[in-house]
Amino acid sequence: MPSPSTDPISYTAQIVAAKRAIEQSLPVPLFNDPYAATLAGDEVENLLSKWQKVAERQGRSLEDVIAKRTRYIAIRTRFFDGLLLATLSQLSEPQVVILGSGLDTRAYRLPWPVATNLYEVDLPEVLDYKANALWNIKPNCRHHMIAGDLENFQTGWIARLLEAGLKQENPTIWILEGVVMYLPEPSAHSLLRTVAALSCPGSVLGMDMVRSGSIRAAESAKNSDRGRVVRHWQFGCDEPQQLLRGYGWSAEVSQPQDVEIAHGRYPESMPVTAEVGGHQQERGVWLVKARKNK
Repeated sequence: MPSPSTDPISYTAQIVAAKRAIEQSLPVPLFNDPYAATLAGDEVENLLSKWQKVAERQGRSLEDVIAKRTRYIAIRTRFFDGLLLATLSQLSEPQVVILGSGLDTRAYRLPWPVATNLYEVDLPEVLDYKANALWNIKPNCRHHMIAGDLENFQTGWIARLLEAGLKQENPTIWILEGVVMYLPEPSAHSLLRTVAALSCPGSVLGMDMVRSGSIRAAESAKNSDRGRVVRHWQFGCDEPQQLLRGYGWSAEVSQPQDVEIAHGRYPESMPVTAEVGGHQQERGVWLVKARKNK
């Protein structure tokens, strides 16, 4: 089966799926995803081969290397799983929108309330790849795949989302997982503005972001031909609460190492600086859950 696309964002989706699949091999995985390996394809073996060489070079076990290299994806996945399951029980007509869903498998693996409408928005070739790979797996919800490019509003995904049944008058749970850092800054703001406009009070937003220092580190990685994923990052923010407040959201912000489920996977303190152009720049990742106020 061919990969979904050579587009860097689609390509990174396969790497993320591979990391979710590899997480399943650990003694105590942070979540259960029986479908990630099918979607990841050869990328699982590609990563394991590279990490085996890292383990040998550093004199560590492969399991230790896996635990480190998958920990952010594992914690992020579990964080948003928890946000979804905790919030769904509060909604009488649950509706969820996963923007830039990539090779996400939540439609198939989470125990959704029967009446849940789940909308996934991504490039058509990504959605087609996933639908074909999982053709024999039945979603646990009312599942809608919406083709569209989040960076190009002319692709009509907003209209298709509303035509598929999204009710603006009802609270929505939005998930932007591994999305905004890949967008140019104007596009990131346009997307956040759109999500806010489609959300009534009581809606919930889950997203992750990176600091501006991480963007500078990503640019350095790209220049030195490193970092298959981070080299594509474009937008960072050092004040996510303030950013979202401007769009009508009240946000709680955490770093991955501070999330309770991270204990045992992250050290108590993480290095947050990187040499970029001769200067030390702060870098880091935010995990965000927010509620729409107005």
